[in-house]
Amino acid sequence: MKLTKTVLIAKTMTLADLPLNTSARILSAQLDADLCQRLAALGLHVQRDIEVIRRGMLGGPLQLRVGSTEFMLRRKDARQILVDILPQADSSLIAVTA
Repeated sequence: MKLTKTVLIAKTMTLADLPLNTSARILSAQLDADLCQRLAALGLHVQRDIEVIRRGMLGGPLQLRVGSTEFMLRRKDARQILVDILPQADSSLIAVTA
């Protein structure tokens, strides 16, 4: 008899929890006005696609890609941004059987 284990991954999560190289869409951001304005100038706003391409060591910043722009964001700020994994990216993440 073979035992299997299925792990479900949430489709909606914070940007800080988004797996590497997974495309997601920004749903909301609870940031202070100054930071929100700076990030909007970089292209980060609600309904925009985003991807985490690298994580800093020991809780360091995240390197993000929005369109053709790449920038760094502190994890504490990334925890305030809610994202939804895009359908084409989540088909391999919904269920993992080991």
